[in-house]
Amino acid sequence: MSRPAISPRISELRRHVEAGDTTAAESFWRRLTREGTPLLEEEEGDREHLLLTLVFRAEEPVRGVVVVPGLESIWQPEHNRLVPVPGTSLWHRTWRVRRDLRTTYCFSPDEPLRALHEMSAEEETRYLEERMKVWRPDALNPRRFSPHPSLPPMSVIELPEAPGRHWTVRRPDVPRGRLDEGVYQDARSGRERTFWLYRPASGSVAEDAPLLVLCDGAGHLELGVTDVLDNLIAGRHIPPLVCVLLHHSDRNVELPCNDAFVEEVAAELLPLVRSELRLRAAPARTVMGGWSFGGLAAAYAGLRHPEVFGNVLSQSGSFWWAPGGAEEHEWLTGQFARAPRSGVRFHLNVGLLERGPSPGNSPSQLVANRHLRDVLRAKGHEVIYRELNGGHDYLGWMAGLADGLMSLLGREV
Repeated sequence: MSRPAISPRISELRRHVEAGDTTAAESFWRRLTREGTPLLEEEEGDREHLLLTLVFRAEEPVRGVVVVPGLESIWQPEHNRLVPVPGTSLWHRTWRVRRDLRTTYCFSPDEPLRALHEMSAEEETRYLEERMKVWRPDALNPRRFSPHPSLPPMSVIELPEAPGRHWTVRRPDVPRGRLDEGVYQDARSGRERTFWLYRPASGSVAEDAPLLVLCDGAGHLELGVTDVLDNLIAGRHIPPLVCVLLHHSDRNVELPCNDAFVEEVAAELLPLVRSELRLRAAPARTVMGGWSFGGLAAAYAGLRHPEVFGNVLSQSGSFWWAPGGAEEHEWLTGQFARAPRSGVRFHLNVGLLERGPSPGNSPSQLVANRHLRDVLRAKGHEVIYRELNGGHDYLGWMAGLADGLMSLLGREV
């Protein structure tokens, strides 16, 4: 994306409009309606990239339109503004993108152009809740996705070379695993926690079966994590495993390096699950995983309890985070730099579009993940690291989960 991207179709439209053709915009829109969006065009001699164009038609006058979260630097409005076709109601922008892009987007008319990293956490929450009310999916893109009924539907971009989609598709020939919901009471605090327990379709669980623990359990279920596990197990890409999916009453409190949460899972919940299922405690076959703050929590669990969690699977981990009052960002990376080396193995993946500053003007997700990768490797940890062509995006996390499980527990195909 270093040089300006120009769509030949948009250039042709502008020439017709500037020449006084009053039917050009409507003809262009009708054709685009038939074809669907995003508009994809090739550049001669470039086998790695495509020109991707998004087009918005304003039903009423607007001062501007922004693509959110964005196709360049996410949550950086200035980098994702559409430009008008003068004399028409059409707005557009073209990006030069790799052919493996997978992400979601909406149009935000009359966006105030405020950068989220300049807000406090409370301001950001209020701002997004208010702005989501006016976000609009792409009217010409037939693919929609929402990770939760409370969130607005987003339009989907999934280019032909985007990896791993076959892991997320339910296949009729693959037997379904068993999913049960339970409530656990922490012996020390008395607090109750909802969790879900996945067992493989075979019904029987081997004594040495791997154990996977996932933060944000409800979100993983909404995204079809059981389909991913069923597909991987049926294809023998990973061994039949047990998965514990955790519910959080307040993830923003519980997941950022919270000792009480990690102790509860490591010392109370997992021993209970192992006892019930007669699973042998085996750190090398135990994985703690999560996305965003959940990825941060997974890595912290590996730091605090390497004797329990021998593997960490972090997706878009929020390693920019630091506790209130800390002088420096990336607190957990500093902890790993000072801690003795353990035998914990790490799989980290992060989106290439996660390049904008994080809250409090801290480093981007991309920079913070790269930094943690380097620190862990310097300490002698085994680290599998992936940069996926997408954003801080639910859509890509399921494919990333499959890749991570194969690298930690099975084999890649």
